Amino acid sequence: MIVVRTVEELKSQISLWKKEGNSVGFVPTMGYLHEGHISLVERSKKQTDKTVLSLFVNPTQFNDPEDYLKYPVNIDGDLEKCKTASVDLVFLPSKEVMYPKTESTITMTQSLLQTNLCGRTRPGHFEGVMLVVSKFFHLVEPNFAFFGLKDYQQFRIIEEMVSLLNFPLQVIGVETLREPDGLAMSSRNVRLSEKERETAKLIPRMYSLAEKLLKDGEKNLSNFKEILRDFLLTGQDVKIDYLETVDPGNLQEKLALEGKILLAVAVFVGKTRLIDNRIFTLPIS
Repeated sequence: MIVVRTVEELKSQISLWKKEGNSVGFVPTMGYLHEGHISLVERSKKQTDKTVLSLFVNPTQFNDPEDYLKYPVNIDGDLEKCKTASVDLVFLPSKEVMYPKTESTITMTQSLLQTNLCGRTRPGHFEGVMLVVSKFFHLVEPNFAFFGLKDYQQFRIIEEMVSLLNFPLQVIGVETLREPDGLAMSSRNVRLSEKERETAKLIPRMYSLAEKLLKDGEKNLSNFKEILRDFLLTGQDVKIDYLETVDPGNLQEKLALEGKILLAVAVFVGKTRLIDNRIFTLPIS
Protein backbone atom coordinates (compact mmCIF):
# COMPACT_ATOMS: atom_id res chain seq x y z
CA MET A 1 0.00 0.00 0.00
CA ILE A 2 1.33 3.42 -0.99
CA VAL A 3 0.83 6.40 1.36
CA VAL A 4 1.37 9.89 -0.06
CA ARG A 5 0.96 13.31 1.53
CA THR A 6 1.70 15.71 -1.30
CA VAL A 7 -0.04 16.58 -4.57
CA GLU A 8 3.15 15.87 -6.50
CA GLU A 9 3.46 12.32 -5.13
CA LEU A 10 -0.21 11.65 -5.78
CA LYS A 11 -0.25 12.89 -9.35
CA SER A 12 2.97 11.05 -10.18
CA GLN A 13 1.50 7.71 -9.10
CA ILE A 14 -1.86 8.34 -10.78
CA SER A 15 -0.09 9.28 -14.00
CA LEU A 16 1.92 6.03 -13.90
CA TRP A 17 -1.23 3.96 -13.39
CA LYS A 18 -3.05 5.73 -16.20
CA LYS A 19 -0.12 5.12 -18.59
CA GLU A 20 -0.37 1.43 -17.73
CA GLY A 21 -4.05 1.48 -18.69
CA ASN A 22 -5.45 1.06 -15.17
CA SER A 23 -8.86 2.35 -14.16
CA VAL A 24 -8.95 4.26 -10.86
CA GLY A 25 -11.62 4.15 -8.17
CA PHE A 26 -11.76 6.84 -5.48
CA VAL A 27 -13.18 6.70 -1.96
CA PRO A 28 -13.08 10.12 -0.23
CA THR A 29 -13.33 9.91 3.58
CA MET A 30 -12.77 12.03 6.66
CA GLY A 31 -11.17 9.11 8.43
CA TYR A 32 -12.06 7.20 11.59
CA LEU A 33 -12.90 4.37 9.25
CA HIS A 34 -15.54 1.74 9.92
CA GLU A 35 -17.01 -1.16 7.95
CA GLY A 36 -19.21 1.24 6.00
CA HIS A 37 -16.12 2.88 4.53
CA ILE A 38 -14.55 -0.50 3.86
CA SER A 39 -17.66 -1.54 1.90
CA LEU A 40 -16.93 1.38 -0.46
CA VAL A 41 -13.37 0.12 -0.87
CA GLU A 42 -14.64 -3.39 -1.59
CA ARG A 43 -17.00 -2.05 -4.24
CA SER A 44 -14.15 -0.11 -5.84
CA LYS A 45 -11.88 -3.17 -5.79
CA LYS A 46 -14.51 -5.13 -7.70
CA GLN A 47 -15.08 -2.41 -10.28
CA THR A 48 -11.67 -0.83 -10.86
CA ASP A 49 -7.98 -1.75 -11.20
CA LYS A 50 -6.63 0.63 -8.56
CA THR A 51 -8.32 2.10 -5.48
CA VAL A 52 -7.39 5.44 -3.92
CA LEU A 53 -8.74 6.44 -0.49
CA SER A 54 -8.31 9.90 1.00
CA LEU A 55 -8.11 10.68 4.72
CA PHE A 56 -8.88 14.33 5.29
CA VAL A 57 -11.11 16.06 7.84
CA ASN A 58 -12.33 18.91 5.66
CA PRO A 59 -12.71 22.15 7.66
CA THR A 60 -14.77 23.98 5.03
CA GLN A 61 -17.80 21.70 5.44
CA PHE A 62 -18.25 22.25 9.18
CA ASN A 63 -20.69 25.03 10.00
CA ASP A 64 -19.94 24.42 13.69
CA PRO A 65 -16.22 24.94 14.55
CA GLU A 66 -16.63 22.88 17.73
CA ASP A 67 -17.90 19.94 15.66
CA TYR A 68 -14.76 20.14 13.51
CA LEU A 69 -12.45 20.15 16.53
CA LYS A 70 -14.26 17.17 18.07
CA TYR A 71 -14.30 15.04 14.92
CA PRO A 72 -12.65 11.70 15.81
CA VAL A 73 -9.21 11.01 14.33
CA ASN A 74 -7.21 7.77 14.32
CA ILE A 75 -4.68 7.87 11.48
CA ASP A 76 -2.72 4.77 12.54
CA GLY A 77 -5.90 2.74 12.90
CA ASP A 78 -7.21 4.01 9.56
CA LEU A 79 -3.99 3.08 7.74
CA GLU A 80 -4.10 -0.40 9.24
CA LYS A 81 -7.71 -0.84 8.04
CA CYS A 82 -6.73 0.39 4.58
CA LYS A 83 -3.85 -2.07 4.44
CA THR A 84 -6.11 -4.94 5.47
CA ALA A 85 -8.67 -3.91 2.83
CA SER A 86 -5.93 -3.83 0.14
CA VAL A 87 -6.30 -0.14 -0.68
CA ASP A 88 -3.70 0.64 -3.35
CA LEU A 89 -2.98 4.24 -2.34
CA VAL A 90 -3.92 6.42 0.63
CA PHE A 91 -3.82 10.19 0.11
CA LEU A 92 -3.19 11.85 3.49
CA PRO A 93 -2.95 15.60 2.85
CA SER A 94 -2.67 18.36 5.41
CA LYS A 95 -5.00 21.35 5.49
CA GLU A 96 -2.19 23.42 3.96
CA VAL A 97 -1.88 21.00 1.04
CA MET A 98 -5.61 21.11 0.28
CA TYR A 99 -6.05 24.84 0.90
CA PRO A 100 -2.72 26.58 0.17
CA LYS A 101 -4.38 29.94 -0.54
CA THR A 102 -6.48 30.58 2.53
CA GLU A 103 -7.12 34.22 1.59
CA SER A 104 -9.10 33.22 -1.50
CA THR A 105 -11.59 30.48 -2.33
CA ILE A 106 -14.45 29.50 -4.66
CA THR A 107 -18.02 28.85 -3.56
CA MET A 108 -20.34 26.45 -5.35
CA THR A 109 -24.04 25.99 -4.62
CA GLN A 110 -26.93 23.95 -5.99
CA SER A 111 -30.06 25.90 -5.16
CA LEU A 112 -32.54 23.07 -5.82
CA LEU A 113 -30.82 20.13 -4.13
CA GLN A 114 -29.75 22.18 -1.08
CA THR A 115 -33.23 23.50 -0.24
CA ASN A 116 -34.11 20.83 2.31
CA LEU A 117 -32.53 18.34 4.72
CA CYS A 118 -28.93 19.15 5.77
CA GLY A 119 -28.80 21.92 3.18
CA ARG A 120 -31.41 23.83 5.17
CA THR A 121 -30.16 23.14 8.68
CA ARG A 122 -26.39 23.27 8.04
CA PRO A 123 -25.74 26.43 6.00
CA GLY A 124 -22.41 26.32 4.16
CA HIS A 125 -21.96 22.57 4.64
CA PHE A 126 -22.46 21.44 1.06
CA GLU A 127 -20.52 24.38 -0.33
CA GLY A 128 -17.55 22.97 1.59
CA VAL A 129 -18.29 19.42 0.44
CA MET A 130 -18.45 20.41 -3.23
CA LEU A 131 -15.27 22.45 -2.94
CA VAL A 132 -13.14 19.68 -1.43
CA VAL A 133 -14.62 16.89 -3.57
CA SER A 134 -14.06 18.86 -6.79
CA LYS A 135 -10.44 19.44 -5.73
CA PHE A 136 -10.01 15.73 -5.05
CA PHE A 137 -11.52 14.84 -8.43
CA HIS A 138 -9.02 17.10 -10.20
CA LEU A 139 -6.10 15.62 -8.25
CA VAL A 140 -7.03 11.91 -8.31
CA GLU A 141 -8.65 11.88 -11.77
CA PRO A 142 -10.75 8.81 -10.93
CA ASN A 143 -12.89 6.88 -13.37
CA PHE A 144 -15.33 6.07 -10.57
CA ALA A 145 -16.02 7.67 -7.19
CA PHE A 146 -17.85 5.81 -4.42
CA PHE A 147 -20.16 7.42 -1.85
CA GLY A 148 -22.32 5.89 0.87
CA LEU A 149 -26.05 6.44 0.55
CA LYS A 150 -26.39 7.20 4.27
CA ASP A 151 -25.47 10.74 3.19
CA TYR A 152 -28.07 10.60 0.43
CA GLN A 153 -28.24 14.35 -0.13
CA GLN A 154 -24.46 14.49 -0.43
CA PHE A 155 -24.58 11.67 -3.00
CA ARG A 156 -27.19 13.47 -5.11
CA ILE A 157 -25.35 16.81 -4.91
CA ILE A 158 -22.03 15.25 -5.96
CA GLU A 159 -23.74 13.28 -8.71
CA GLU A 160 -25.32 16.47 -10.06
CA MET A 161 -22.09 18.46 -9.68
CA VAL A 162 -20.25 15.87 -11.78
CA SER A 163 -22.92 16.17 -14.48
CA LEU A 164 -23.03 19.99 -14.46
CA LEU A 165 -19.23 20.41 -14.52
CA ASN A 166 -18.58 17.56 -16.98
CA PHE A 167 -16.19 15.64 -14.75
CA PRO A 168 -15.12 12.54 -16.74
CA LEU A 169 -16.14 10.06 -14.07
CA GLN A 170 -19.12 8.13 -12.71
CA VAL A 171 -20.47 8.56 -9.18
CA ILE A 172 -21.53 5.28 -7.57
CA GLY A 173 -23.86 5.15 -4.55
CA VAL A 174 -23.31 2.25 -2.15
CA GLU A 175 -26.01 1.02 0.22
CA THR A 176 -25.75 1.96 3.89
CA LEU A 177 -24.05 -0.58 6.12
CA ARG A 178 -25.75 -1.04 9.48
CA GLU A 179 -25.02 -2.31 12.97
CA PRO A 180 -26.80 -5.53 14.05
CA ASP A 181 -29.54 -3.43 15.69
CA GLY A 182 -30.12 -1.44 12.47
CA LEU A 183 -28.32 1.79 13.37
CA ALA A 184 -26.44 3.18 10.38
CA MET A 185 -22.67 2.90 10.75
CA SER A 186 -21.10 6.32 11.34
CA SER A 187 -17.83 7.73 12.63
CA ARG A 188 -19.97 9.79 15.01
CA ASN A 189 -21.37 6.70 16.76
CA VAL A 190 -18.20 6.53 18.85
CA ARG A 191 -19.26 9.76 20.58
CA LEU A 192 -22.39 8.14 22.03
CA SER A 193 -22.39 7.05 25.65
CA GLU A 194 -23.79 3.60 26.41
CA LYS A 195 -27.13 5.15 27.36
CA GLU A 196 -27.18 7.37 24.27
CA ARG A 197 -26.31 4.41 22.06
CA GLU A 198 -29.40 2.64 23.39
CA THR A 199 -31.50 5.74 22.66
CA ALA A 200 -30.13 5.92 19.10
CA LYS A 201 -31.86 2.61 18.35
CA LEU A 202 -35.05 4.66 18.08
CA ILE A 203 -33.92 5.74 14.59
CA PRO A 204 -34.03 2.32 12.89
CA ARG A 205 -37.13 1.45 14.93
CA MET A 206 -38.77 4.60 13.56
CA TYR A 207 -38.25 3.30 10.02
CA SER A 208 -39.90 0.01 10.98
CA LEU A 209 -42.84 2.01 12.36
CA ALA A 210 -42.99 4.07 9.15
CA GLU A 211 -43.13 0.92 7.05
CA LYS A 212 -45.94 -0.49 9.21
CA LEU A 213 -47.95 2.75 8.95
CA LEU A 214 -47.62 2.76 5.17
CA LYS A 215 -48.48 -0.93 4.86
CA ASP A 216 -51.55 -0.32 7.03
CA GLY A 217 -52.69 2.31 4.54
CA GLU A 218 -51.78 5.62 6.18
CA LYS A 219 -52.64 8.36 3.66
CA ASN A 220 -52.30 11.57 5.68
CA LEU A 221 -48.78 12.94 5.32
CA SER A 222 -49.01 15.32 8.30
CA ASN A 223 -50.32 12.58 10.56
CA PHE A 224 -47.61 10.20 9.32
CA LYS A 225 -44.81 12.62 10.18
CA GLU A 226 -46.34 13.60 13.51
CA ILE A 227 -46.50 9.96 14.64
CA LEU A 228 -42.85 9.44 13.70
CA ARG A 229 -41.74 12.65 15.44
CA ASP A 230 -43.61 11.70 18.63
CA PHE A 231 -41.98 8.27 18.54
CA LEU A 232 -38.46 9.70 18.28
CA LEU A 233 -39.13 12.16 21.08
CA THR A 234 -39.88 9.33 23.50
CA GLY A 235 -36.10 9.05 23.81
CA GLN A 236 -34.27 10.90 26.55
CA ASP A 237 -32.21 13.92 25.44
CA VAL A 238 -33.39 13.63 21.82
CA LYS A 239 -33.76 16.68 19.59
CA ILE A 240 -35.03 16.41 16.00
CA ASP A 241 -33.05 18.55 13.57
CA TYR A 242 -35.34 17.55 10.72
CA LEU A 243 -37.71 14.80 9.65
CA GLU A 244 -38.67 15.25 6.01
CA THR A 245 -40.37 13.38 3.21
CA VAL A 246 -38.84 14.41 -0.12
CA ASP A 247 -38.61 13.25 -3.72
CA PRO A 248 -35.46 11.09 -4.06
CA GLY A 249 -34.59 12.79 -7.36
CA ASN A 250 -34.87 16.54 -6.74
CA LEU A 251 -35.07 16.40 -2.90
CA GLN A 252 -38.12 18.66 -2.89
CA GLU A 253 -40.79 18.19 -0.23
CA LYS A 254 -43.48 15.65 -1.08
CA LEU A 255 -47.03 16.92 -0.67
CA ALA A 256 -48.66 13.50 -0.48
CA LEU A 257 -47.84 9.91 0.44
CA GLU A 258 -47.53 8.60 -3.10
CA GLY A 259 -44.87 7.37 -5.54
CA LYS A 260 -41.27 7.24 -4.34
CA ILE A 261 -40.54 8.97 -1.04
CA LEU A 262 -37.22 9.53 0.71
CA LEU A 263 -37.88 9.64 4.44
CA ALA A 264 -34.81 11.41 5.85
CA VAL A 265 -34.03 12.29 9.43
CA ALA A 266 -31.35 14.10 11.42
CA VAL A 267 -31.48 13.67 15.18
CA PHE A 268 -29.36 14.93 18.04
CA VAL A 269 -28.87 12.28 20.71
CA GLY A 270 -27.27 14.31 23.43
CA LYS A 271 -24.73 16.40 21.51
CA THR A 272 -24.19 13.86 18.73
CA ARG A 273 -25.96 14.46 15.42
CA LEU A 274 -26.99 11.32 13.52
CA ILE A 275 -28.57 11.07 10.06
CA ASP A 276 -30.37 8.30 8.24
CA ASN A 277 -32.77 7.78 5.36
CA ARG A 278 -34.87 5.20 3.57
CA ILE A 279 -36.70 5.21 0.25
CA PHE A 280 -40.25 3.87 0.16
CA THR A 281 -42.13 3.09 -3.04
CA LEU A 282 -45.87 3.45 -2.46
CA PRO A 283 -48.15 1.66 -2.20
CA ILE A 284 -46.36 -0.96 -0.11
CA SER A 285 -47.95 -4.38 -0.46
